[in-house]
Amino acid sequence: MQLRCYQCSWSFGVGKDEIAAALEALQASGGTHYDAHCPRCKRANKISLEQLKRSLPRPRPAEKPTA
Repeated sequence: MQLRCYQCSWSFGVGKDEIAAALEALQASGGTHYDAHCPRCKRANKISLEQLKRSLPRPRPAEKPTA
């Protein structure tokens, strides 16, 4: 997931592993957003729970057996 810092306009990425861990933590704690810190200026950028869910890959549908 690519983000742009609200403070310095630096573009940076958040990996799928970090997104999955953040999503699990937010669902367990009942949070509404995740703070992704900019690597350049260290400012926290809020990512909503809905945006995190949209960025995860969709699960593959179960394949039908061919017989």
